[in-house]
Amino acid sequence: MTVSYLDPTAEEGVPVHAYEFYLDTTKTFTLGLVANTFPDGTRFMDKLEPALAELAPNATIKRFQKPGLLPIEGDQLDAIQAECDAVIAGWGH
Repeated sequence: MTVSYLDPTAEEGVPVHAYEFYLDTTKTFTLGLVANTFPDGTRFMDKLEPALAELAPNATIKRFQKPGLLPIEGDQLDAIQAECDAVIAGWGH
């Protein structure tokens, strides 16, 4: 009996574009952490914040909480954009 091996790797369907991080982390910057409404989303940010603070000592970290299931918009989105140079959003379940 002959054994056939199949390679499940697909061909690239969309060209890959390298992600470039444009924020200069050698200078002072503000990093926003946005948690969703699930309890473990906030707990995740509670663990992430001190790790990021250690990795990025030039960062001031601001916390935000989504008010509900809908996307962030309006005044809260305006505040995040005005106050932060970069944002990490965390979703829990």
